[in-house]
Amino acid sequence: MINRYFINEIFFSSKNERILADYTLKHPEDVLKMSSKDLGKACFVSTATVYRLCDKLNLAGFSDLKIKITSSLNDYLKSNGDFNFDFPVNPYQTHYEIVHKIKEDYEQPLNLTANLFSLDQLRFIASAMKKAKVIDIYTSAGNINFALNFQFQMKEIGIDVNVPIDEYHQRLTAASSNQEHLAIVITFGGRGILSDILPRILTKTKIPIVLISFYDYTFKEVEVDYQLYISPYENHYKKISSFSTRLSLLYILDVLYTCYFEVDYQENIDKKLMYYHNIVEGSIK
Repeated sequence: MINRYFINEIFFSSKNERILADYTLKHPEDVLKMSSKDLGKACFVSTATVYRLCDKLNLAGFSDLKIKITSSLNDYLKSNGDFNFDFPVNPYQTHYEIVHKIKEDYEQPLNLTANLFSLDQLRFIASAMKKAKVIDIYTSAGNINFALNFQFQMKEIGIDVNVPIDEYHQRLTAASSNQEHLAIVITFGGRGILSDILPRILTKTKIPIVLISFYDYTFKEVEVDYQLYISPYENHYKKISSFSTRLSLLYILDVLYTCYFEVDYQENIDKKLMYYHNIVEGSIK
């Protein structure tokens, strides 16, 4: 059952709003699969009532309501009640069991991350990426490989993305940037330079910031322009590996790339084909 605190404390001006709120509390998984129009039909209320409820909950829209529901559902989408994201595999399990346990560990964070997406945020971020002359990605440790993969994808359509790796290079890149840059900062819970120093530098240079993090994390004393959320169910260190969070992050970056690609779809297809044609032709003696 979804946590009730953020609905029960508000004042409902109509019976329809109460019906809508009660349905959302009793059927959160169903609501996550619906559009605002579908939810209105299920409750026999208007779509306008759905958005009035979102407004009373201080949410930007129906997508934000879904994010709120997902973040409030502990262990949402766990087909097995005792599924352990940190230790999905137990000692002495067969290879067959390992294959299917890891498959389950992949499937669930993808569904969860999909429900954490705000479509409004995606639209705004795609527009900001298109507007920016330079995109910089700041992250650390194992996440760097995913940032480099995103860099490669963008290079395939002729877009340069910076991925400064060491701490001093990150500081220098942030300090030497200007408002033509867009900063994408990836940090699960805010550790090291990414949680304190880097945001302050980016703010001083007035660079738009996209934060990719856990749902309940944001920078101290620094407001970000856009935020997307990673599946939050793995422990920081007490686990076999970062199966869930890695896949969640890869999914988010692939969605961002595809949203950017779609803006000039045919042009990007043509560029990719031309680049690889030039590679092939250049390889022939």
